[in-house]
Amino acid sequence: MLPLMTRVLIQSDVLNLGLPVGKEAYIIAYNRHVDVAYRYLIRVPAVQKDFWVVEQDIRPLKESETVEDYSQAAEDVLIDVALQTRQFDIIKQLKWKKPK
Repeated sequence: MLPLMTRVLIQSDVLNLGLPVGKEAYIIAYNRHVDVAYRYLIRVPAVQKDFWVVEQDIRPLKESETVEDYSQAAEDVLIDVALQTRQFDIIKQLKWKKPK
């Protein structure tokens, strides 16, 4: 059982519930009854909705994926600040990653 507030990725929609596949979500509750198919209640911030899902629909994000997301977001913020303040030396100091 995954702990509460675990960051997960929606990888499928087995029961055709209209889940946003490929989006990130957080586990906000779980159902302890064994006779119910819906195991986790997740919150999807991208669409601002909650969904009850089966365990096969989600997978926990690894810490390395989370760190990459945060580092990319931090680089984006630094670029925006550098462009607004016209301090282009900040952009030169960033190490650009080539897409694979």
